[in-house]
Amino acid sequence: MLVAAADAAAGAGGFRQLRSELRQVSALPVGELRRRADDVAKELRELDTAVQQANWTVELVD
Repeated sequence: MLVAAADAAAGAGGFRQLRSELRQVSALPVGELRRRADDVAKELRELDTAVQQANWTVELVD
């Protein structure tokens, strides 16, 4: 969701505009959104690694 918001704010929507048209100004802080998205992705990777480690180290009870 953060990446999609950053892409939309950065104008990565796939539309074209001419030089004579007005320039769009983002109302969202694109850099901050991308940093937050990177932080969330890192946390998810770390959580996934911890879950996988637990899966390999914990014995199942019959």
